[in-house]
Amino acid sequence: MCKIGILGGTFNPIHLGHIKIALEAKKQYDLDKVIFLTSGNPPHKQNQTILDGKIRHIMVKRALKGYNDFFACDWEVNRKEYSYTLDSLMHFKEIYPNDELYFIIGGDSLRDFDKWHKPLEIKKLCTILVYDRDDGSIESDFAKVIKGEKFDVSSSRIREKIAKGEDVSKYLPAEVLSFILRNHLYQNVPDFEKKLKTMLKPERFSHSLGVRDMAVELAKIYGCDVKKAEIAGLLHDNAKNMPDFMEKCKDLEVELDEIELQNPALIHAKLGAETAKCEFGVSDSEIIDAIRWHTIGRTEMSLLEKIVFVADLTEMGRTFPDVKMIRNYAKIDLDKALYECVKSSVRVNKKDNKPIHPNAYNIMKEFEKKINKKP
Repeated sequence: MCKIGILGGTFNPIHLGHIKIALEAKKQYDLDKVIFLTSGNPPHKQNQTILDGKIRHIMVKRALKGYNDFFACDWEVNRKEYSYTLDSLMHFKEIYPNDELYFIIGGDSLRDFDKWHKPLEIKKLCTILVYDRDDGSIESDFAKVIKGEKFDVSSSRIREKIAKGEDVSKYLPAEVLSFILRNHLYQNVPDFEKKLKTMLKPERFSHSLGVRDMAVELAKIYGCDVKKAEIAGLLHDNAKNMPDFMEKCKDLEVELDEIELQNPALIHAKLGAETAKCEFGVSDSEIIDAIRWHTIGRTEMSLLEKIVFVADLTEMGRTFPDVKMIRNYAKIDLDKALYECVKSSVRVNKKDNKPIHPNAYNIMKEFEKKINKKP
C-alpha cells in the first residue's frame, strides 16, 4: 500500500512555495509520491480570467524536473467540465484503489472547506493535510497539519510583479521563470494591432487587417460575436513570420501531425493559437479554436471557425481566380463559401504537388451533404 499525496492548484504560475509544501508533506507524513494536479476549469474561479490550462501545466512539468517522487497530472486540464475536488479524488481512487490518498491544501482553503462541493464525501476518500505557513494557529478536528516555515509568496503577487517588470527570480523555479519570460506571460495586455505589427512582415500584417475586416463583416451577417471575430481575424496569422518556429512549437508543446510536418506552411495556425494565449493574453476558447483551425479546418466547425476560415481566403487583398465567386457566396451562404474555399485549396495543392491534409476531404464530404440538403 502506497501513500499518495495530491496537491491541486491553479498554479498560475507554480512557485517555490508549492514545491516547499509538497516537500514538507512528503517528509512529515512519509508519502511515497506527490501528484501535482493542475486545475482546468476551477468552479470557484469561473468569473476570473485564468491563463490557459495547458500553458500552466507546461510550467508545472518544468518546475518538477529533478524531483523523482513528484509527478504532474493534467487530468483536470483535459476535462471540459468544471472540476470539483470530489471528482478528482474519485478519479484517483479508481486508479489507486488500494492506496491511501492525502489531499494537500493551504490554510486559507481549510477555512472555506465546509463550502466546498460535498465536503463530507471528500473526507471519506482521503486524509486532508493542511500546510500552516502563517503563525501556527491552524486547528482542525479532521485535517492533519503540515508544519513549515512562513513564506510570503502567492501566484497573484508574482503576476503583479511580472506585469510591473519586477524581479521574481526568488519566487520561481528557474525553468518556470525562463518559460514565462521568453513567452511574455503575465505582462500587461498589449494593444493587439500595434504588437502584431511588430511580429509580422508588412504584407502579412496588411493581410491580417483585411481578414479582421472581412471576419467582422461576416460576423454581422451571420449573427456571430463581432468582437470575437475581430480578435480571431486579426490574430489568425500571428505566428506566420515567427523565427525558429519549430523550437517554439517544442517549447509550447504544439502537437503536429505528419502532413503538417511535411508542409511547414500549415504549422503557424496551431502555433498561433498557443502564442495568442501567451503574447496577447487571449483566454477565450472559441477565439483560440478559430485561430487553430483557420488553415486546415475540421469537421463540425463552429460559426466563428467558419467565419475566420472563409475570411482568410476572401479578404479584399486576395486575387486568386475563384476569389470573387467565393466572396459573393460568403455573404449569402457561408457553408457554400467554405466548401468552395476548401475545394480551391485542394486544387492548388494538387497542382503544386503539395500534400493535402485529410481534413480537407472530410470537410468537403460534410459540406456537400449540408449544401445538398438546402432548398
